[in-house]
Amino acid sequence: MGGGLASFWEQWNIQILVILSFALQVILLCCAGIRRREGSALLTILLWLAYLMADYTSIYALGHMSIRMARSDHRQQSMVPFWAPFLLLHLGGPDTITAYAYQDNQLWLRHLLTLAAQVLGAVYVMYLFVVAGRTPAGTLLAAAALMFVTSCLKYGERTWALKCGGIDSIASSLDDSSKSSATRHGPYHGREGGEKLDSEQVLLGAHYMLNFCKGLLADVPVMQVSEYETVRQGIQLNGGKFLFELAAMELSLLYDILYTKAAVIHTWHGLCIRIVSPLSAATAFVLFQLSSTDAYDRGDLAVTYVLLVGAMALEFTSLLGAAGSCWACASYHAWGWHRLCSVVMRIRRMFKAGSSRSACLESLGQYNLLDLCTDANKDGHLRGKIAKMIGLGDRWQKLHYSSTVRISDGIKDLVLREIRKRRIDDLRNARGRWILKEKAMYEDLTRIADDTELDRSIMVWHIATDLYLSMCPDDSNEEVRDNIRVLSNHMLFLMVVHPYLLPGVVRSGRYKENLKYYDMVWWGNLKSTKEGTKNLSRSEIVKKIAEWQLPADSRNKYKFGIGEEAANDVDDRPVYADGAWLAGMLHGNRWCLPAAEMLEVIAGVWVEMMCYASHHCGSESHAKKLSTGGQFMNAAWLIMGHATQYDRYAPSDEALTGGLGRSEPVRKRKPPARWMKPEAEPQSTDRPGVPPGVHPAYWPFFDVEAHQTPSTSSAERHC
Repeated sequence: MGGGLASFWEQWNIQILVILSFALQVILLCCAGIRRREGSALLTILLWLAYLMADYTSIYALGHMSIRMARSDHRQQSMVPFWAPFLLLHLGGPDTITAYAYQDNQLWLRHLLTLAAQVLGAVYVMYLFVVAGRTPAGTLLAAAALMFVTSCLKYGERTWALKCGGIDSIASSLDDSSKSSATRHGPYHGREGGEKLDSEQVLLGAHYMLNFCKGLLADVPVMQVSEYETVRQGIQLNGGKFLFELAAMELSLLYDILYTKAAVIHTWHGLCIRIVSPLSAATAFVLFQLSSTDAYDRGDLAVTYVLLVGAMALEFTSLLGAAGSCWACASYHAWGWHRLCSVVMRIRRMFKAGSSRSACLESLGQYNLLDLCTDANKDGHLRGKIAKMIGLGDRWQKLHYSSTVRISDGIKDLVLREIRKRRIDDLRNARGRWILKEKAMYEDLTRIADDTELDRSIMVWHIATDLYLSMCPDDSNEEVRDNIRVLSNHMLFLMVVHPYLLPGVVRSGRYKENLKYYDMVWWGNLKSTKEGTKNLSRSEIVKKIAEWQLPADSRNKYKFGIGEEAANDVDDRPVYADGAWLAGMLHGNRWCLPAAEMLEVIAGVWVEMMCYASHHCGSESHAKKLSTGGQFMNAAWLIMGHATQYDRYAPSDEALTGGLGRSEPVRKRKPPARWMKPEAEPQSTDRPGVPPGVHPAYWPFFDVEAHQTPSTSSAERHC
């Protein structure tokens, strides 16, 4: 049987590789769009394999052809020179995907070298065929030459698109596109009222804002007057949520520039290639029909017809896709061809082409520390066991415990409302400072706001948010509580699953330490069982943990600012200890804030953290994230950029932020009489079974049996 398979492969290997190469092109054309959103991990892996195999298959087939042509005199190889140009055409790839990751754009010179090598390989295959004395019919040779020229153009176009997808190239393209932006009318010229803008019209506005978006990505944002008018009119027609709608469309256009051929298709030379390619494929098909095919093997003829018909289908699809794209609509509108633009937009509405581009703002990634630690089935997943055996346990855990929730209008309103309160510098750099100063809380909470790294601050506030929400009054605004919980889980999701989106160093060991701690608390200190855990709701689980870390007899101390705050070595405190301390401070409420106002503080801190991260994470991080679907913080980054430049033109009553510059510091309120600290109780520094010098917050790791019930006093715990 092995000999039969080897013989079959020896006879049909080139045919199989050529058909496989074509099939991979079809897969890439149809499935590349799934990258606009964070979809199924399985589909993403399959697309990644197709992307890699498409190039490898074509390159291997070309090399194998040259070897077979040099060694073989078999008559059935007479179709080889006609297949070689099609493999080059496949290396040019579909218009829907050029780079899989941002790093592919940075390696465009490597692709240029590959282009030169493969073109020479195809020339060598055709040369061997001619000099071997088996010169094909003139029509067949003309068809092969025509497809060869077209393939070189398409492959070169892909390499040029990779170059144009680099941030340096995007920055250099700003000079050309900004010359006419100040003189042309905007997309909503003359529409000061009436019907709201639909997705296609918002997308048209995003095209008029594209020069500004590219400048923001290249860190040189400049908003022209026409771009300001586009934003102003859009807000008048659709309200404040127009900013989110616009940001979603702008992210999709940036994805097009970075990861598709859009940057070169919609130019004059790109348009010429779109016209020439299908005509060349059709002409090659006619020439092949006119040539004598009696001498050729029937299997080779079938492969040739598949390649010819497939090439015509792919190239005509490319032409129609370019002519009916939103990029073409924007060009029609800019050139004054409004009737043609309206017709194309009407067709696009039938297929809901515009609404599909806003996918990045449909859901928010979620990751919760306590949900993972208290999962009763955590060790019972077969896939998890297999992943752990092959060293991918951490990766599987991140994917399995990640989830998404729909982005509600309440979250969008919350973010816009918080942005409007703050000045621009506070949006970029506050990280919780502004809202804490506003409520006179900053001086008491400085060390978990500004005096620590961002990843640590996220962990502390994430733990504190869960613990506080489990203890705060039940009559609090449920929608605000849900929004806070969603933002908290989202920021931890970014830290765990996409750490490159956070500025600075993200230490995975810090997250794993807290994971281990709360795992020990729930299953060790609280003696929880799997059956009992399954019968508890999430709120009951978190409440039990909160009662263990912050027992009722210790909460009153936080009203006087004692708790764990008096420790001398606060810089060495673990995150879970500071998280519990912060939850105690918020629940103790020494600042006498109403419950609704305290929720406003927590929500404000999370919005400031997200704005801080989105501004400081870097342009390449934003570009990298777009390859797997944009995130909410990518939209926040664009909205902050729009607001910053918009307010330079807008009157004060229409400003999107609290103004330029930075807020003046707010003085701390005079403390009420109940802040007076009672005499501190002496605390023991020794603990049986615990090595001397260990911080009290780490005692549970050495003495699990000492914490069997939630009623254990805080004087024995210190965490």
